[in-house]
Amino acid sequence: MNLREVSRRAGIVGAVATVIVLAAPYAIVSGADYATQLAAYYAAGAFGAGAVALFALVSAVVIGSVERGNLDPGTLAGVAVMLGVATTASAAAWAVAIEPTTMFAEFRWLEQHAQAVVAVSLSIPASAAVYARELLA
Repeated sequence: MNLREVSRRAGIVGAVATVIVLAAPYAIVSGADYATQLAAYYAAGAFGAGAVALFALVSAVVIGSVERGNLDPGTLAGVAVMLGVATTASAAAWAVAIEPTTMFAEFRWLEQHAQAVVAVSLSIPASAAVYARELLA
């Protein structure tokens, strides 16, 4: 397996992993007491966590479709890099905008959750950049 194929698969896996890590509190935090706090947690910032999920999923689709031949592969590889950067930038903006709530007292891991989403999202632009470099070389 060559670096081009590995970086392509790593980009797709990174995008899906970003969405899974982003959605983890929905699966773990339960209770009517936390519903409004969880909604506010995900809505924090200018775009909220929805933008992170959207950019990540579109990144996975674009990275996966580069080899299909419908558009110029170089163009799609560049779009994949920019979508990866947009995913990480929106994740960072969301992480900075989160206000601590009483939900954090019981679920201490939520204090690091947003930073974990940013860290996982870094794999998208990194692998997309490696893929674009290998594709255009």
